[in-house]
Amino acid sequence: MQKKKANLKTTAIPKLFLSYFVPALVAMLALSSYSTIDGIFVGKKLGENALAAIGIAWPIFPVLIAFELLFSVGGATMASYFLGRKKALHARIVFSSVFYFALISSVIGGVALYIFVDSIALMLGSSAQLLPLVKAYIEVIFLGSFIIVLHPMLDIFVINDKRPVLAMVAMIVGSALNIIFNYIFLFILEFGIASSALATLLGHGVGMCILLQHFLRKKGDLYLVGSFNIYALLNATKNGIPQSSSEISVSVMMLIFNHTIASIAGDRGLAIYGVIMYIGIIPFTILLSMAQGVQPIASFNYGAKLMERVMGIFKFGVGFSLIGGIALYVLFYICMPYFVSWFLPNDIAMRDLNLLTDTQDSARIYFLGYVLLGVNIVSAIFFQSIQRTLTSFIVTFTYTLFFALFFVLILPRFYGFMGVMVAYPLGILCSTCVTFIITIYERKRGILKDI
Repeated sequence: MQKKKANLKTTAIPKLFLSYFVPALVAMLALSSYSTIDGIFVGKKLGENALAAIGIAWPIFPVLIAFELLFSVGGATMASYFLGRKKALHARIVFSSVFYFALISSVIGGVALYIFVDSIALMLGSSAQLLPLVKAYIEVIFLGSFIIVLHPMLDIFVINDKRPVLAMVAMIVGSALNIIFNYIFLFILEFGIASSALATLLGHGVGMCILLQHFLRKKGDLYLVGSFNIYALLNATKNGIPQSSSEISVSVMMLIFNHTIASIAGDRGLAIYGVIMYIGIIPFTILLSMAQGVQPIASFNYGAKLMERVMGIFKFGVGFSLIGGIALYVLFYICMPYFVSWFLPNDIAMRDLNLLTDTQDSARIYFLGYVLLGVNIVSAIFFQSIQRTLTSFIVTFTYTLFFALFFVLILPRFYGFMGVMVAYPLGILCSTCVTFIITIYERKRGILKDI
């Protein structure tokens, strides 16, 4: 796709960053559309029970993503590191070991989950009324779980193989096909809720095949070799713990927020929080893409021992994410009425006069956390990129769970529902302070002290 590879050692950092950030942004926005499209189509065609069933099944996806990230992020970081040191064979062994293990384990795991689908559906919280719908949906997801695992994993490796545009194309094509298949299966053929899950798998499957051909045809420095190294896999897993734990932490945080809101504001509060989460996918994806623009540049130059460029991309990424976070908050603050209206019925004012206003006010408070969120994400992924796993884990744990959980257990007792909304930006503010302290330590005594 790209006629000329970017030179990670010499190209100006801003230009190099944008060459990774823009394709990653488009790809991530396409990836994040999968769940939104499923919800829109199922809700419009099959009604609120079917939509509730998908909502009950939602925790499955963070678990699959966490499993994928456990191997892919650490593996890609190691592969990029070895490429920077001109040890391409080592990079290929890392990639091959991660791919083979992820493929085999996700197939076996998917079959095991399918066998226990009844128990899992009940564990997720399904009622007797929704049980058939939940089962129909997650049965398909379980059987195709290897596709959901491999697609984003290959995407990360393609980006680290200097093909960010290919990764973007694969995500766009997969997302577009998910929309088309959802419409055909649900509105034309009327196959039911299982067909929405099938549409998701087919979209991911086509995207996966687009990426896989890059490695099978040996189009870059990375491709599959007939080798499996358990030590490479274990090291990849160690390096992938921070981002994998991030997905689990987010799931735990959302679960606790849901229970807290339900006890305070009932279904109305959950509806407001649900709208905020859907809208929040957009700015979160943009900020995450900024961090993905930093990762391959930092990993490669760290491997090449060009520490000044390593520090240069870190400073640029943090500054870019801070400016981006402020700009996103201002944009969403101004456009909040428009965004909220996407997710609420047209006649909502006739049934709940204040719901639209309450949702807007809550979102504007909650999204204050996004001003500094990018700084934390960029820092966590940067430290992971230079193989500071523990440092990355601390930053990740503080901004995804620790402080937000601390505040959400205290503030609602005094401020009710708004206490829950304030807990998130306060948690991000505290985690940013921790990130700043850690960065100072790394500069004075840690891995960055000689720069």
